[in-house]
Amino acid sequence: MFPLLRRDAGQAGVLTFMIFRLRRVSGGTVRIAIALILVVGASALFWASRDYAVIAPDWDGQVRGISYTPSHMFTQKDHEWTSPEQIDRDMAQISQITGHIRTYSVNNGLDRVPEIARRYGLTVTLGIWIGPDLDMNEKEVEKGIRVALANRRVIDRVIVGNEAIQFGYVSVDQLNEYIKRVRDALPNRIKVSTAEPWSAWLLNPELGQNIDFVTVHLLPYWEGVPVRYALKSLPKWYDLVQQEFPDKNIVIGETGWPSQGRSHKLAEASLANQAYYIRNFVKLALVKGYDYYIVEAYDQPAKARDEGTVGAYWGLFDASGDPKFAFTGMLRSFPQWRNYALGGAILSLLLGLLILGQMPRVRQPGYLVMGGLVGLVSTGLLFLFDAGTLQYIDPRDIAMTLAMVPLVFFAAAIILTEGVELAASLWRVERRTMISAIPEYSPRVSIHVPCYNEPPTMVIDTLDALTRLDYDNFEVIVLDNNTRDPAVWQPVEAHCTMLGPVFRFFHFDEVRGFKAGALNEALRLTDAAASYIAVIDSDYQVEPFWLRRVLPYFASPDVALVQGPQDYRDGHASIFKSMCYEEYSGFFHIGMVERNEHDAIIQHGTMTIVKKEVLENVGGWSTWCITEDTELGLKLFEAGLGAAYIPESMGKGLTPDTLAAFMSQRYRWVYGAMQIMKRHAGAIFLGRTKLTWAQRYQFFCGWLPWLSDGMGLIVTAFALVWTFFMTVAPSFFEVPMEALSAAAIALFVAKSLKTLLLHPQKVGSGVAGAASASVAGLALTHTVGKAVFAGIFTSKQPFLRTPKCENPADLGQAMRMIWQEITLLTLCAIAITAMLYERGTDDPAAMLWTSMLAIQCLPYAASFVTAALSALSNRRASVSLAPLASVPAPPRDRVLTKAA
Repeated sequence: MFPLLRRDAGQAGVLTFMIFRLRRVSGGTVRIAIALILVVGASALFWASRDYAVIAPDWDGQVRGISYTPSHMFTQKDHEWTSPEQIDRDMAQISQITGHIRTYSVNNGLDRVPEIARRYGLTVTLGIWIGPDLDMNEKEVEKGIRVALANRRVIDRVIVGNEAIQFGYVSVDQLNEYIKRVRDALPNRIKVSTAEPWSAWLLNPELGQNIDFVTVHLLPYWEGVPVRYALKSLPKWYDLVQQEFPDKNIVIGETGWPSQGRSHKLAEASLANQAYYIRNFVKLALVKGYDYYIVEAYDQPAKARDEGTVGAYWGLFDASGDPKFAFTGMLRSFPQWRNYALGGAILSLLLGLLILGQMPRVRQPGYLVMGGLVGLVSTGLLFLFDAGTLQYIDPRDIAMTLAMVPLVFFAAAIILTEGVELAASLWRVERRTMISAIPEYSPRVSIHVPCYNEPPTMVIDTLDALTRLDYDNFEVIVLDNNTRDPAVWQPVEAHCTMLGPVFRFFHFDEVRGFKAGALNEALRLTDAAASYIAVIDSDYQVEPFWLRRVLPYFASPDVALVQGPQDYRDGHASIFKSMCYEEYSGFFHIGMVERNEHDAIIQHGTMTIVKKEVLENVGGWSTWCITEDTELGLKLFEAGLGAAYIPESMGKGLTPDTLAAFMSQRYRWVYGAMQIMKRHAGAIFLGRTKLTWAQRYQFFCGWLPWLSDGMGLIVTAFALVWTFFMTVAPSFFEVPMEALSAAAIALFVAKSLKTLLLHPQKVGSGVAGAASASVAGLALTHTVGKAVFAGIFTSKQPFLRTPKCENPADLGQAMRMIWQEITLLTLCAIAITAMLYERGTDDPAAMLWTSMLAIQCLPYAASFVTAALSALSNRRASVSLAPLASVPAPPRDRVLTKAA
């Protein structure tokens, strides 16, 4: 018994040790593992679900007839001449599966086909091509008659024209005349016809007046019929033609199914569907007694120019002459699914480990959401790979794929980073602990209020609010720079004198360096005893508790900056201002809160306090940058210092009065961000400073949505140009690969869902507030895109001041302000109309492209709506502010040549 007891005790000890070790595995690791297992499993199931058994009757490999265009014809140039040796090789192969071939022309060496086919016991239906060039038609007809007469023992039929009426190459009368000439020139043993789709025969029964038999094309794929119903529809079409021509024999001149390419309506091109159709049709034709030609012997890559990608893939053999599918046995719809499942699993696992392992710890739903996004992105990338693996791909396809790759990767990156913020905001497990302690004494704070051409009444109200501060050791420096009209700044000077020595007013002309130059002047004038520099905009009315609420966060020696959110006291004065307010609030209640968790906030030029010594050590405010506040915050982080964000309203300013001011402000923010990104590229991308990985990630990912708007401008321009060429030259330009359209649509959906999920919870204004924020944000898309490119390719654009207390623009002014957006909206609408008119709703790829165009319309439509609301909002902000009559309201995009 004792050994048994010892063994049980040992097992219990091992079990206890394993439980102990398991407990030491962090909860985050377990949650990540669960999410990745589910994602990898779902990916494998998805790819496996695309593969299923396709049951079709066995086929002995023999067909009644087959249409022939030579093999090894990969380009249009290859079709310029076909050597007798090539034809001979093809006839040797084709003679193994049929005794009857159909050709389409007697030019480019194909006049030798009957002569060579005779060696292999093949009967030839000779084709005479009829096109829009009447001179070429004459030569083709004359040559066709000569070839038919010279090979009358091997040629049993002549088909004059192939879908010439369907494509409008000639009129019915012209075609009938060609048919009559050929009929009169040939012996009765050789029968004459023309070939058209079944619908063309029904619409043009007069085509039957000179023919000996009806050659009908029955192609269910081009009718958009799913392959499983194709052979139920085909006999109905056949019977309709037979009823129209009861005294004529019916020959099916073309029938088949493509093995690759885009879907057409509900008809899907695939190798399994091609095999299924051919094997079932041969059996049906045997039962029905159909006379037919399968289209076609060999794949014709050059046909993709006229018929789209799918036109290249109708052959029983590929362009090199190799069989494409088995004639007997069970078929699989997606036999390569295991490779894709393995690739999807590896890609999902690697991406999942990288992203889920580095993102903040969240609860299980957060990891599941991110895992799902990783799985979707991995699947999308594999579809992009699959789109680029067509058997025949020309330089245009290669160029398109290469152009799409960065766009798709860019969209994937934004979707994933937006997902990380969504998951972290909703399900974060741990929050950053901020150290705070009430100072033993009241350190001196110097509050800087920079002004340029601001309404005096507004500035005076700002200063009055500062007098109510519940703090006993501060000074206020009001620095007016470059305001030319003394009537604007002198009332403020007088008011500062009245308020006493705490309020010091300065007016300087010729201050250089934009707002940064003014702030540096204020820093130079600061009381030497001051420990902290606070900055507010001239329209901000602070709460009395502001300084007492903020200063305790400097208890940590690493914190050099404390930032409060921007807030607005006139945010609900009109519909337009409410939209602006909601758009701002999303960033300050979501983005800034999450950035604070990683000590990577964006410093703003108002409601901000920084240690004076630190500010001087980093060189003050940078005059080269028009967003000097954000650049200063980044410099502090690069020096290894930290910041704190207090998500609590401690002061309120004024929202822009017009869409022009709203756009001008955003343009400056984006342009400044691009300046910063270029100047600090080494720190952000190469880690050359003390920035942590999380800080570098937050700054770059914070700029990604703006960069995506810049990319959106490129996509819109490309889409409009490509749609134009698809409309005027459809033979040369087809719908781009679905991956591009899908990436643009997925990006829009991801960003919209994030706003609708986060905004109501974090801002508290419900779905209506989220919708308002979305429309306002979309309205700025074009402005942001322009600022991105301007910021990347230029460096010294002037500072754009955001006017306050401006008179609202009327509707005409608002519309003129957004003339570019209106132009692009109109062009997108025209492009959508052209797509629907030219392509209809048959092609899923075309519909996806049209949907993408519609989504590209939305930002411009949002600009139009927002401009109208801005102009029609006649109520002024519900605050006691009004510009002096002697002070003209500055126009939008007022350029400050010196400073602001």
